Amino acid sequence: MSVHRYISAAQNIAQAIPGILAEQGLDPLINRFVLTESKRGEAWLFVVMDDSVLELPASYASTGVISHISAALHGHHVVFSHSEGLRYAILLSPTKNRPETSQGIDHPLSG
Repeated sequence: MSVHRYISAAQNIAQAIPGILAEQGLDPLINRFVLTESKRGEAWLFVVMDDSVLELPASYASTGVISHISAALHGHHVVFSHSEGLRYAILLSPTKNRPETSQGIDHPLSG
């Protein structure tokens, strides 16, 4: 499977995320978006947050915020990671099983 078929969905989500975060009272301090494909062929959009968020990671990682993002994105699976900076991972392809580590493939998401 090619992630190219998910570019339009990724662009739509990239446009929506700042407003979704703002609805939760969070600054949409987004550094970049990365569209990637996992080894199992799943398409993921990573929302990489700016380093200034590192002071308040709990606010961005709360279950309520993650649930709100998922609901606002019509049920897309959303995972928060803070292993190397802060990022949301949003599953764009149909859900198969639990998330796995993905390989980064950068795609510009200008629209």
